[in-house]
Amino acid sequence: MNFRSASFELLLHETLHRCGFSMSVHPDPGTGTARRPDFLVTSPDGGNFLLEAVLAGTRDGSDAAAEAMKDTTIDLLDGAPHALFTVDVQHEGNPTTQPSARTLIRVTHEWLNSLDANALADRLSQLGLDAMPSMTWRHEAWEVTLRALPVSPERRGTTTRLVGAMRMGLRWINAWEPLRAAVSSKANRYGDITMPLVIAINSDSFDLDPIDEVQALFGEEQWVENLDYPERSGSRRVPNGAWQGPHGPQNKRSSAVWIFNDLTPYSLASRRSTIYLNPSANIPLLNCFDMFPTRYIEGTRLIDTDGRSLREIFDLPENWPE
Repeated sequence: MNFRSASFELLLHETLHRCGFSMSVHPDPGTGTARRPDFLVTSPDGGNFLLEAVLAGTRDGSDAAAEAMKDTTIDLLDGAPHALFTVDVQHEGNPTTQPSARTLIRVTHEWLNSLDANALADRLSQLGLDAMPSMTWRHEAWEVTLRALPVSPERRGTTTRLVGAMRMGLRWINAWEPLRAAVSSKANRYGDITMPLVIAINSDSFDLDPIDEVQALFGEEQWVENLDYPERSGSRRVPNGAWQGPHGPQNKRSSAVWIFNDLTPYSLASRRSTIYLNPSANIPLLNCFDMFPTRYIEGTRLIDTDGRSLREIFDLPENWPE
């Protein structure tokens, strides 16, 4: 978690730096609090705003401690590449103690070393993924199943990651409530600030839907059916968003929210980001973010404006990091 948080802040810093912004770290917000936001940002036109970075997970009823232990183990496994194979990972259950990544890596490499990459490449092309050999490793109630995926001949010896694909079984997930909680936890953290506050959120949802983003800020969407007056039926928003609550606009110290979809150094070229402007902000964010994809309210409509992608900003090839 610390690595993910630190890398997100570094990526934010470099993104803004490449776009002509300058930043100072942990500024005094000037409100008498000992708390410090992550950055004071100065835009190319000279405007200032505070920037706070926060992570948001997916709410699925999972055990946070167990998820952290599993993530650590899988990350270390991923960082131990094999010259001839990557692996498809599927895992179920939860450990109560930290699994040994060193043991899992050793067992995995010993197994992969026993396989014939050329023969399996032919089998994969003819019969598909289900024909690939697999092994299962267990730690307490956590079960990890690995399926061998032969690397193409031209890429052998050049891969930098071991995990080629990962599945975690079927589960219900909720991406919008953690986004809402992230905004609510940061919007009033620094008191009565006198400059715009932008909250940058990195969601770990692999395929975050814009519907979830809008629900997090403006309330959950639902359909209301009025049998007596059908003309009154239609789509409504529950007043349970970070910016729209049961008593009207709230968290108005947050001028904008900048949402990223599972941003990591490895996913930089393929992930999107969107800036949402708070229509009821105490201090509106001016036009300093025009270069990024932005959404804002105009009347009753949500307006989209285009901007530069992260891949364009970092001048990366489409298939980065391969």
